[in-house]
Amino acid sequence: MQNAANPADTIEAEIYGYIDKRFPALAPVAPDTALLDGAIDSLGFLELIMFLGERFNISMEDDNFDFQELATPASLVRFVARAQA
Repeated sequence: MQNAANPADTIEAEIYGYIDKRFPALAPVAPDTALLDGAIDSLGFLELIMFLGERFNISMEDDNFDFQELATPASLVRFVARAQA
C-alpha cells in the first residue's frame, strides 16, 4: 500500500513550480526567496493571487488576508495549507 502524498508537499510543489515558470528571474526559488521586495511587480502579484484562488479554491478577502502571507514561497504554502484545512 502506497502512502498518499502529503498535501503540504503537493501545495509546495505547485506553488514553487508556478513561481519558477512565471517568474524565471527568481529561480532557483527557495523557501525564503523574497517576493515583496520588488521581485514581483503589481501585475505579477495579481496573477499570483489569481493562480492561488483558481488552483486551490481559496479567496483572499480583506478580513482574513495579511499581505505578508505573500512575502516568501514558504509563507504562501503555509497560507494555502491553512486556508484548505
